[in-house]
Amino acid sequence: MRNFFSAYWWVFFLRGIFALILGILCIILPGITFTTLVIFLGAYLLMSGLFAVIGALGARQTNENWGLLLLAGIAGLVAGGITFYNPFATGAVIIYIIACWAMLAGILEIVLAIRLRNVIIGEGWYIIGGLLTVIFGILLAANPLAAALTLTWMFGVYAIFSGIMLISLAFRIRKRRRHIGRYSA
Repeated sequence: MRNFFSAYWWVFFLRGIFALILGILCIILPGITFTTLVIFLGAYLLMSGLFAVIGALGARQTNENWGLLLLAGIAGLVAGGITFYNPFATGAVIIYIIACWAMLAGILEIVLAIRLRNVIIGEGWYIIGGLLTVIFGILLAANPLAAALTLTWMFGVYAIFSGIMLISLAFRIRKRRRHIGRYSA
């Protein structure tokens, strides 16, 4: 296993460079980067839907549930088509889904804390956490454009740190490879 990582240290390096570039693009050009990610999602939905339709039509004779696969494929084609037709609408829907999830999760945290108040100590902190999650969801829903930019920036910062770590790992593996090579010859 060591030989594998030593021989392919450059894979970690390239992954790190890619993550670093992506992170910088997310921070410098967040609108374009978010739109590009949404378009890639649309391409995935289109291709997935196309293959599901082809699979469903091919399975008509052998699978009694082929209609469900066909329906899923058509839904993927429609969702992908809508994404290409209006990527901004799809991006907004993604933000609204995240916002709804956050509000629901926050409400459930609050309800759970209230129900467990006789069992746990410090349920007030759990209630505050739930309130913050609800507020986060409300803020996302109130301004989806700012939410998209903020989430893209957050992803960018993550990608930059991830890229730096991968590049550092690649150089450490490469250095170890050279070190091992000297003593094994």
